[in-house]
Amino acid sequence: MFQEQLKAAFENERDLVAQECGKADYVALNAATVNFYKRLDETITGASVHVEQGVQCKKGCSYCCFFRVDVSANEVFAISDYMKKTLSGEEFEHQLERAKDNKTKLAMLSQSKRIVTNVACPLLVDNACSVYAMRPAMCRKIHSTNVDACKHSFDNPEDSNIENAEHPVLAAITMTMLTAARDGFKSHKLDDTVYDLSEVLIHALEDGKYKKRWLNGKKAFP
Repeated sequence: MFQEQLKAAFENERDLVAQECGKADYVALNAATVNFYKRLDETITGASVHVEQGVQCKKGCSYCCFFRVDVSANEVFAISDYMKKTLSGEEFEHQLERAKDNKTKLAMLSQSKRIVTNVACPLLVDNACSVYAMRPAMCRKIHSTNVDACKHSFDNPEDSNIENAEHPVLAAITMTMLTAARDGFKSHKLDDTVYDLSEVLIHALEDGKYKKRWLNGKKAFP
């Protein structure tokens, strides 16, 4: 039954996003991202009341904010626009410098080393997300049922045998809807490459050419 529900959710979300992207201009595409997040949050909230395992995530707990965050180009541009609209000039410059620092740090790491190295998200401020309302879907996916496992994973990033503390049902719902949303964007010939947020955020913040590349159906980021 659950698999059938996921299949129906996938088809519904894919079709909704594809329809919302129909105008193929940036305003419509950004609205499609925002609307997707809204539906995802509502679905997760609705499902949460029916799950047995409790979720231990709370503001101030940031163990998961040091791992790689996979994002699509539309999510990066939504974050960039949100930052430019909501942050003060001083806050924006501070975030910009952090994004630059992250890009520099990651350039010195191999892909295998990146996976086992804790690197703080450039959007993490005082152990909380500074763009929480526009945080990526992969961040919305994380609903931990065991904070001790999260801490252990943070303290031992090279240990691949640590228990996955994510709630399996909520994670499955999120991944289903996220994959559907990416398919919706892809149906309009838009880049659906999965990027590392810490590597590409600086590009979206500093240079509008990357958004233009994406709108023209090209690979958004290098």
